[in-house]
Amino acid sequence: MTVRAAVTIRRTQTEIETAWSEAGGAPFGDDAEISYAPAPGDRGTEVRVTLGPAAGRGVGEKLAAVVGTDSRRRLEDALRRFKQILETGEVLRSDASPEGTDARRQRTQQSAQPSRDPEGDRPE
Repeated sequence: MTVRAAVTIRRTQTEIETAWSEAGGAPFGDDAEISYAPAPGDRGTEVRVTLGPAAGRGVGEKLAAVVGTDSRRRLEDALRRFKQILETGEVLRSDASPEGTDARRQRTQQSAQPSRDPEGDRPE
């Protein structure tokens, strides 16, 4: 099984390639096939990454998918972090997940609940 992911980054292809080379290579390994295309609406560059068939193979990969550590999620997480670094200069974090967005954490998150004031009334 081939693993694919894509992201639109608001930078030119040259800027993206330069950032990858300065970072010591692509964040998802050297065996990845990377292609570029202009994003629709002149919104930057669409980056498509394909990992070889070995990345999504085997029973171990199926088990990893259940836990949230499979190749596709790791690739999507790496692309998301790289996009944030290029566009904002840092990986964005919230108080709810200070270590950043991670597919493994998203599987255990609970749905949001309305906050209540000390008297127990609903917020306005």
